[in-house]
Amino acid sequence: MEHPPLSYDDWLKFFFLIAFVSAMVAWLFSAKFTMRRIEPELKKQGFNCGSWDGPGFRVLSYATIILFQTKLLNDSNYPFVPVDATRKLATKKDWYISLWLWCSLSGMLLLVFLY
Repeated sequence: MEHPPLSYDDWLKFFFLIAFVSAMVAWLFSAKFTMRRIEPELKKQGFNCGSWDGPGFRVLSYATIILFQTKLLNDSNYPFVPVDATRKLATKKDWYISLWLWCSLSGMLLLVFLY
């Protein structure tokens, strides 16, 4: 039994599924290995991490702060998590996990626009 070749739509859906699974795994890794390690240290330093996170926005906040080392994102204009303290506590492993998360999410977004 011979199958017809995959169409453009099929390939987009396939790569979207891969990016989606990758993003979900990266999200879990970021929460487990980055956020779980950094938040107790921030509490020891007197920062209140709060319980404002419902859909997991805090994971993306930490990933953004760790990955993008720009001065435009600082404590005076980003009220969700402490920027400078988070950057000081972040390791190279945290940076790679943040890169993985952002690349997966960006890939999903790109594939949505291509579809």
